[in-house]
Order: sequence, then C-alpha cells, then structure tokens
Amino acid sequence: MTQAALTLASGPRRRARQTTQAKLDHILAGAALVFAKRGFEGATIRDVGDRVGVSLAGMYYYFTNKEHLLFQIQRRTFDALLQSQMPAAESNRAAPLRLGDLIRGHLRFFAAHPNEMKVCTFELESLTGDLYRRVLELRRRYYRLMAGVVAQAIDGATRRPRESARSRKATLALFGMLNWVFMWYDKGRDGSIDQLSDEMTHLFLNGITGERGR
Repeated sequence: MTQAALTLASGPRRRARQTTQAKLDHILAGAALVFAKRGFEGATIRDVGDRVGVSLAGMYYYFTNKEHLLFQIQRRTFDALLQSQMPAAESNRAAPLRLGDLIRGHLRFFAAHPNEMKVCTFELESLTGDLYRRVLELRRRYYRLMAGVVAQAIDGATRRPRESARSRKATLALFGMLNWVFMWYDKGRDGSIDQLSDEMTHLFLNGITGERGR
C-alpha cells in the first residue's frame, strides 16, 4: 500500500477512535453522576446504561463489570488531576505562590468534575485487589506532589524535601480542607472558585487571624 493510501486509510480509523473515546467519556461522566447520587452499592450497571442511553450489552462491551467502571472513573480522574497540577508544582515560582496555584488548580478541577471528585472521595474502598492498588498509587503520587510543595512553603525546605511531622500534618489538614468542598460550596454564598482558593491559601499559610501578606 502506498503512503498516500495509508494516509487515506488512517483518516477513518482516527475518526473511529475519536468516536469511541467520545462515547467512553460520555459513559464515564454519566456513571460518575449515577454513583455520586446513589452510591456505588446502590447503583447498577444497567442504571448507568439507562442514564447514558447505552444498552446493557453495550456497557459490557466497554467494561468487564461495575467495579471496572468505577476503576476507570477513579483512574482517569486522578490521572487528569495529576497531569493538570504538575506544571504548577514544578514551576520556578516561590513555594507559597506554587502552593496557591495548586490549591486553585485543585478547586478548579473540582468545579469542573464535581461528580467524579465525590465518587473518588467516597468510593475508594469499593475497589478491590489490583484495581484498588492502582488507584491508591495514583492518589499517593498526588499526595506526594502536594506534600512536597507544602514542605517547601512552611518549612523552607529544598526542592526535594523530606517530609517532616509538621509538614505531614499540614498536608493532611490541607486535603481535609480541599476534599470536602463539594459538601458545602455554593457559588452564590461563597464566591467564585478563584476567590475561594485565595481565601483558603491565606487561611492555610497564615491562620484565621493572620495578617494578609505575611
């Protein structure tokens, strides 16, 4: 087959892959909504199919079972979150500024993917075996990314710091702030995501009564 023929043939294959990916994205977004509303145990794979307009046979074409569907939501969510946050973590800005960027990035990601973040918060333990371990490793990678910048910001540590007891507790407290935002955030009452991220960064770095700019 000539190069021209190969190029022509690759067009339909590329479009087919794009169509398949778009359908998979649609299914996973619908599944995240169903699991966020009903919980993993309370929902069936048929419920997801009904939500997204895909037959049960079609669902099993993409996913081995309901746990595999949950795994794909969590894996894709944390992989996307990691990739979106790495540039901020690795930039040359001062550590407190990079930390503010990470907080803003996390909250913006939450605002764009509230159902996925809720599922990831509540349903890790619904995974088992290798699927659980694979998602747990992604979550640990994200923790280490955040923890490194926290250590630099509060301990004045080097670019590759060793986690201290102080920075460990601070990092866990930060995740406590970030991971439960979906339980209470209301744009009308709490302002924009960027405003909220500035307030959280100030609260984390300076405390409730700390002066701005310290």
